[in-house]
Amino acid sequence: MVGIELEVLAKKFDRFGWERDRGTPSHDRLMTDFMLVLQDYPLDEIQAACRQAVIDNPNKMPNEGHILAQIIKARAKMVVPDPIAPPAQDREPPMTNDRRVEVVKELGLATAEHGQIIGLGAKKMNERARG
Repeated sequence: MVGIELEVLAKKFDRFGWERDRGTPSHDRLMTDFMLVLQDYPLDEIQAACRQAVIDNPNKMPNEGHILAQIIKARAKMVVPDPIAPPAQDREPPMTNDRRVEVVKELGLATAEHGQIIGLGAKKMNERARG
């Protein structure tokens, strides 16, 4: 399928010479080089890169290097950097044990009489509150 894209480009830019050279070693080499460089990329990316290469420079036949550069440029636009985490002073302070007990009571969960939380994960929560 990658070779078809080269055929399409060649017919767009060289309406007479491409067919004349069909079956020659140079024609086969052009096809092989194009396919080897672009074989690892999805066909839709190759097609989009071919379209963009023609739009960017309509008077010049793009080679496999031009198409690869277009693919890399398009992929760079898709990658969005992760937002930077806010500084530590902008974050809420950690929940105190007293506040933790209040939240548990508001939710209607059980607590021991001395304010320790009872239930799933309670051991870790109580250890953190003490430490």
